Amino acid sequence: MKQLSILSVKPFKDGSSQNAQPFVLKFRNFTYSLFYMIFISFFALSPAYSAGSNSSDDKPSKPAHSKEYYQAVKLIKSEKFDDALAILETIVEKKPKDADIHNYLGFSFRKKGMLEKSAYHYKQALNINPRHVGALEYQGELFLALGEIGKARKNLKKIDDICWTQCAELRELTKAIDAAVK
Repeated sequence: MKQLSILSVKPFKDGSSQNAQPFVLKFRNFTYSLFYMIFISFFALSPAYSAGSNSSDDKPSKPAHSKEYYQAVKLIKSEKFDDALAILETIVEKKPKDADIHNYLGFSFRKKGMLEKSAYHYKQALNINPRHVGALEYQGELFLALGEIGKARKNLKKIDDICWTQCAELRELTKAIDAAVK
């Protein structure tokens, strides 16, 4: 009985073997195949992010926060911290495990000079989400206000470990530390 080898070479009509094709052609086919597999894997395994929802259930996507929260953020950007605090303090009673709300409470209290309350809310935000780069940045700025540059640098290192690129929080805390050291 004749055994067939898996590695047998079949000649082409012109007498050359199929394994005689140039290395470049094999490498090119491999490269294209590898690129195609990576490309498809990237899109198949990554979540889709879009501004709207095309789901078949026709339900609108739920916003991350309430209208009151966004109103408070708008007030903070207008530097109306008392008004923002009044809203945020009522929201945090309903959602005590929301790191974003604690972060903005900490920010508003810090801007008003109420540093103990600010520290409490940054700590709460980071207990809920230790990778909250906004809370890490603002807490770092609080540390600078307290003269604790070493702690601010630790927060900067944490942000650097979290951000894959130069995120805004990293740039802002770096600037604040540089200004405090001068």
